[in-house]
Amino acid sequence: MVMFSWKCNLAILFSVSLMIFMPRCNNLSSLIQTKSISLCKAIKYCIGPTVLSIGFTIMVDSIMWKKILWPEFEVFWFNSVLNRSSEWGTHSFHWYFTSALPRSLLAAYPLFLLGVLIDRRVLVFVLPVFSFILLYSKLPHKELRFIISSVPMLNLSAAVAANRIFNNRKKTLWKFLNLIMLGLFFIRLDGHFICCHKYVLHPNILFFLCSLGCTLVFFLASYDNYPSGNALKDLHQMGHLNNTDELWVHIDTFSAMNGISRFCENDSPWRYSKEEGIPLEEFFRRNFTYLVSEQLDVDGFKCLQHASGFSRVRLQSSLPPIILVKEPKLYIHGNTKIKDIMQINWAGCS
Repeated sequence: MVMFSWKCNLAILFSVSLMIFMPRCNNLSSLIQTKSISLCKAIKYCIGPTVLSIGFTIMVDSIMWKKILWPEFEVFWFNSVLNRSSEWGTHSFHWYFTSALPRSLLAAYPLFLLGVLIDRRVLVFVLPVFSFILLYSKLPHKELRFIISSVPMLNLSAAVAANRIFNNRKKTLWKFLNLIMLGLFFIRLDGHFICCHKYVLHPNILFFLCSLGCTLVFFLASYDNYPSGNALKDLHQMGHLNNTDELWVHIDTFSAMNGISRFCENDSPWRYSKEEGIPLEEFFRRNFTYLVSEQLDVDGFKCLQHASGFSRVRLQSSLPPIILVKEPKLYIHGNTKIKDIMQINWAGCS
């Protein structure tokens, strides 16, 4: 019970979505059904640590955000109760199953389905996770982080399937499945190609190496996937003007969603605006000093510098075999009425 209460606290502090896994992972429902502990006693164990955790997160986050705030409750209310998450973009109902999970599990994705079929004991662990993902699929706004906690359970099912196939690899049907898993891995030795499955490589090792390589590529791509944070950092370093009391920076929606947060902001003289819906022809009538925008051309402003982000993966025959291609994603603009801005040695937008 102590472990359950503290895991509830972690869910309160970090993600409300984790709450759905707590009963199954700690067998709380089994304890209640067998009358090893009453429901009232279970609630009693959780109330104290829960109140303490809520108070702790409100205290810390209120200091950071400079207002009374419980972040996870705000997120839960906005996304689930008000159902306004679609304002941040939408995906189709099947997106988790056809895009997010295949990219996360990679080679383990088909195996987790097979694991449920060949070992019914796995179903007890996978079914709550599957129900959880299905429930979250009803929300129009979808992100991988909403269901990332389900990946370990799905990997468990995949590992069971891979191990069963490997242990029965000498049987006809299982041998065929084993060959599908291993694929045609060849090693060049003395001018001859030798098939690696003759060395009885365990499929879990191959899947681990495959996942490790793909994870490395995904990590490098993600590293360059939030360019606006770098753009604002460069602006703070180069855009300071001595002859002004305030430096107003307008941050458009694209920039706010791709790397800029309140924690990137500096103190006076920097001031920030995230006002939405301003027409492009209206910016020169405002008193903005700089713009961080996805637009290349804005009337009354000059493009000073661009920030590049991940665009695509390119394969090539030479080393390295994979190249991550970047391209300009957003731009820093300066107000043409302020001459001091033009005296700074900017990198340019070409």
